[in-house]
Amino acid sequence: MNRLLRCCMPVLCAGFILTHSAPAQTAPAAPPAAAPGQPGARAPYVPKNLKVLPDNTDLRTVMRSFEGALGVECEFCHTAPDPVTHRADRASDANPMKDTARTMIKMTEDLNDKYLTQIAKPESKDPITCGTCHRGQKYPSVFVPPPRQEGNRPPGPPPAAAPPAPGI
Repeated sequence: MNRLLRCCMPVLCAGFILTHSAPAQTAPAAPPAAAPGQPGARAPYVPKNLKVLPDNTDLRTVMRSFEGALGVECEFCHTAPDPVTHRADRASDANPMKDTARTMIKMTEDLNDKYLTQIAKPESKDPITCGTCHRGQKYPSVFVPPPRQEGNRPPGPPPAAAPPAPGI
């Protein structure tokens, strides 16, 4: 028995070393995908109802940037979650603000692609985004220039005086 152990022990050790060192040298195997019927299984998200954005858009990143630029939450453009299921139907077009958002996305793309490219030497290479006008507000505010102070005019000769109005 002792002699049998002495002969088999090196073979067993070599087999043990080979079986445990081989997986360490190969790439780790991906975890087995759960079948759709199993708990914890999740099908990859496929966006529905994309009319303006490309299909390969990272929607979470884009939507978070819209939220920040407009200072709003998802329900500003999307319908509120269903009160029974507590799930939001992001593909629904029931909220009219979603169409407005699509129009604004197209407008921004047009400004960047058609008009900014026509400027010979733009001072800024930054594209126009939602935040350019909205600046964290739902609705962009109207720009009102500050009043000019007396004596604060551009350099150069003074403007010509207007001719007097003809008398009647």
